[in-house]
Order: sequence, then structure tokens, then C-alpha cells
Amino acid sequence: MVATAIPLDQVLNLVSDTLVSNYRFHPAGYVTATFGEKNGPLAAPVFSYRVTSEESVEIIDSDGRIERWTGIRVEGDLLHVERDCQYQTFTIRKPVP
Repeated sequence: MVATAIPLDQVLNLVSDTLVSNYRFHPAGYVTATFGEKNGPLAAPVFSYRVTSEESVEIIDSDGRIERWTGIRVEGDLLHVERDCQYQTFTIRKPVP
């Protein structure tokens, strides 16, 4: 099994003024997500994921569509990734009990 740079069981929050995109990767192979627009509608699906290398993962929805995160790197409490052909930054924090 390949390890991933993504911190497991931590909350990843997209750094954005307009969008909400939160992910929590679980060691059991699934990821919970919340995404949408700030002050707008949100969705909260559960996806599966697979690690393809230390610096990349694939997130798979129920229809089998795949979203690839590549170039994953952690700097302190920030996670940087290329996603949907865009560079994005997420903050990393412990989940609230």
C-alpha cells in the first residue's frame, strides 16, 4: 500500500473567499466532503478514494467518475494540490469533537 501526503482524519478547508470545499480523508478508504458556495447551497457527499502515489490520490464518486489530486504537498498547516487543472490551497485542522 502506498502512503499519501494527505493528512488522514484531519479537516481540509479550501482557502477561498467565495467557495466552500471541505474534505476529511479516512484511513478506511472513504472521504467525507462538503462543498458549494459561501452563503449558498451546500452538498455533503461521501466518496471513496485511492492513493496512486505519495503525491496523488483519486477521488471516486458513486457513478465511478474520478477527480485527481496531484502534486500534493504539506507545508505546516497548509496542503497544496493541483485539482481540476488549478492549484488550490487547503488549511489543515483537527476535527471538532
